[in-house]
Amino acid sequence: MRYIKVLLLVLIFFVSMLFFFQNQEALGKEMALKLNLFFLPPMKPVPLPTYFILLAGFLLGALFATALLLWDKLSLSAKLMKAQWKVRSLEKEVAQYAAKAAAVATPAQAKAGFFSKKNEKDVAAPDPDKNA
Repeated sequence: MRYIKVLLLVLIFFVSMLFFFQNQEALGKEMALKLNLFFLPPMKPVPLPTYFILLAGFLLGALFATALLLWDKLSLSAKLMKAQWKVRSLEKEVAQYAAKAAAVATPAQAKAGFFSKKNEKDVAAPDPDKNA
């Protein structure tokens, strides 16, 4: 699976480089983007090459996706740690109850294995297919 991922990444890189080389004239043209917010004074647009705007958009998208994945991983790690803490506390509680029950049991019961199952015959359920 790792090799398929690397192969796909190489293929995507190759196709994107091919796109940039075949469209150098169109992507090299300068473009001025402006943002005019009503509560701030107008900003002076800075002409940038089109390829720079495309690469910056890709980089911002990749950073945003990485931040979302990192947030999800941290959230799941916190939930896991909380669940593990709860399991440990419940195991301690069970051990305390088992110790109390063992202390209450008589020495003869403790020696015979009070908590172990006794030899009991299994009761077989009647077979519904037999019409006896």
